[in-house]
Amino acid sequence: MKNIKIRILHTSLIIIILMGMNACFSERSPNKPDENTSWITPTEPAILIENLKKAFTKLDLNNYRRCFLVERFSFRADNTLLANNLGLFSVWNWDNENQFFNNLNRAGQPVNANNQFQLTNIRTINYTIDSLEYTADYMVSVYHQDTAFSAVNFSGLLTFQMKRNRQNEWQIVTWQDNKTKPATCLTELRQHFFAR
Repeated sequence: MKNIKIRILHTSLIIIILMGMNACFSERSPNKPDENTSWITPTEPAILIENLKKAFTKLDLNNYRRCFLVERFSFRADNTLLANNLGLFSVWNWDNENQFFNNLNRAGQPVNANNQFQLTNIRTINYTIDSLEYTADYMVSVYHQDTAFSAVNFSGLLTFQMKRNRQNEWQIVTWQDNKTKPATCLTELRQHFFAR
């Protein structure tokens, strides 16, 4: 009889301890899906373009960076704007592109659902199985909070030199911008947000 009382007391004590421990640890919500799950491995140039569009419209820094061949990337500004900005655009490399997009990302928070990156009149020239030239007219909208720069719509002609990297993924090596209308182009967007 004494052993039964000890067992009941022992079991009760264990239950009380377990209940107390359960109260110490709150149940947590499941983690949200990783924001980078929108990235698709760019085994084809068209996939890279889709990744770039999504990264730009969502101002997704990580995915934007993945679109470029970092060690060889260069941006070539529109020629009409280059003359007045030689010091900035004559040496525009990956570090400049990264700084520009970081600044744009900060100014674009919270991200606007109306951001868009549209390409039309797409033309490609294949140089080799691992490199090509991609040309398209663009219409880009990116909404931001910078009151010193009112433009949110940009248009022009872009040309990408694209290559496959060692992982067999397509990346942009060179981005050439050309202004085609009196409207603001992406060179002007870079010029403003680089220095912010």
